[in-house]
Amino acid sequence: MTAKCDYIPEKQDIIWLDFDPSVGREIQKRRPALVVSRREYALQTGFVAVCPITHGQQHLAEKGLLVPVSSDKVDGAVNPFQLYTFDFRMRNAQKITRMDTQRFQKVVQLYQYIFEDT
Repeated sequence: MTAKCDYIPEKQDIIWLDFDPSVGREIQKRRPALVVSRREYALQTGFVAVCPITHGQQHLAEKGLLVPVSSDKVDGAVNPFQLYTFDFRMRNAQKITRMDTQRFQKVVQLYQYIFEDT
């Protein structure tokens, strides 16, 4: 099965993406997500790394672990602790807008926390 998608995701883009099928407690449905991978990665692999944008997970928001999206096109907050890699063509990626650099750096700082040694 192939999907037509002329759009190539770029780092800092906020996109629509199909998260289904999903299992267990994974994010579900078509929803906005923040692209955290480079355009070159998408071009070479056909994949995109994203963090979902959500309205839930109040316990993380209270601890400052979600990054609010400042946009009139998207409502919610980025969850840097759920990093996904998807085939952006098969998941019907569509650009919505772009996240400002200051907020994007906060997302990067939080998801690096997962991978860095202390």
